[in-house]
Amino acid sequence: MSSEVQPSTTAPVAATASNNPATPTDSAMSTASEPRWPLGGLLTLSAAVFVALTTEMLPSGLLPTTARDLGVSEVAAGFLVSAFAYAMALGAIPLTAATRRRPRRSLMIGTLVGFVVVNAATAISGSYPLTLVARAVGGLLAGVFWSTAAAYAVRMVAPDRVGRAVAIVFAGQAAALTIGIPLGTAVGTAVGWRTAFAGLAVSALLLAVLAARTLPALPGDRSIARARVIDVLRTPGVVVVAGTTTVVMLGHFAAYSYIVRLLERAGLGESTVGWVLLAYGAAGAVGVGAAAASVDRRPRGALLTTLGVLTAGVLALALAGRHTVAAVAAVAAWGLAFGALPTLLHAAVVRAAPATPEVADAVLNSGFNIGIGTGAIVGGRILATVGIAAVPWIALALILAGTGVAVAARRTGFPRLSKDRAG
Repeated sequence: MSSEVQPSTTAPVAATASNNPATPTDSAMSTASEPRWPLGGLLTLSAAVFVALTTEMLPSGLLPTTARDLGVSEVAAGFLVSAFAYAMALGAIPLTAATRRRPRRSLMIGTLVGFVVVNAATAISGSYPLTLVARAVGGLLAGVFWSTAAAYAVRMVAPDRVGRAVAIVFAGQAAALTIGIPLGTAVGTAVGWRTAFAGLAVSALLLAVLAARTLPALPGDRSIARARVIDVLRTPGVVVVAGTTTVVMLGHFAAYSYIVRLLERAGLGESTVGWVLLAYGAAGAVGVGAAAASVDRRPRGALLTTLGVLTAGVLALALAGRHTVAAVAAVAAWGLAFGALPTLLHAAVVRAAPATPEVADAVLNSGFNIGIGTGAIVGGRILATVGIAAVPWIALALILAGTGVAVAARRTGFPRLSKDRAG
């Protein structure tokens, strides 16, 4: 609500302090009122990330049953994933700009309530067009959610704790990959896909209540939104980070969208593939922890190392052929790297535009989701025209291109901090 007030020690104030020099009295007051580590709020945001990502990705594991129930082909059912991703990509920047003046807590609660409605509508829908519309609306909500979540965490902590706060929030992503999506797929397969989405609706409702109790009250940005969006889009660091993200995600999802086929090519049976994907998610959780440990101290070195591991994992999978052990090891390395990437990329983009973290993160999220939607299409075209063996090689080329941009961005986008000795 409009009565929410911003604590004087939030990160944006520190970021813009150069424009309003503090007096000695101001400094003393700031030191005396140093905020405690807001673990409850960060964990709530992390749980919200869990629900948001599970909402986005769950249909990919339930396509056959969803298609049969709605009376459409699996290709048509696949658009339930694409509609979400493209709606998020197209809506993230304008909707984030339109909602920047809203108090942060009420906006987050409203977004979670929106997920309740979207998942409930998906659960009860008997019509493919209605389900598709619900998914597209969910994508629009997610565009606002992802831009708000990371920036909310940034504003809750001191500047030197930004990376750790973002890492805690995005631990929810690893939990979604290791628990949420596999569990939702298992429930949907056993008792029906509608039950899985109904469960997500209930989870989002409980989180909305929890958010009202644990999230700090922070105001929106009351500046002129349009001018600030243009400023962010003209910020070289934001463009570099978002561009790198788009290209790397193109490569990642060109291959990951067809990871089941790649593992079957390596000789793994259908029952074994699920365990390998669980290992992928578990490795991703380790990656989140590794990113949390290094993102505030060595962000550039951590990013380049992560991209190197990602490249090695995809290369090993391309070379694995029918060697099952090599394929499993490659997927684990791939998951380790991908688990770390969101934390490192989100931290990089908010550092590039510290005064406008929500809009900067919206730009990043648009690039992320363009990569998701387009990567799946690219991988599908390669699969249909050349064959599954070519898919990881195309993915590798794209990942290498994105890595090259990151390596070159020594001053803008991915600079080396004073404690960062790598890169």
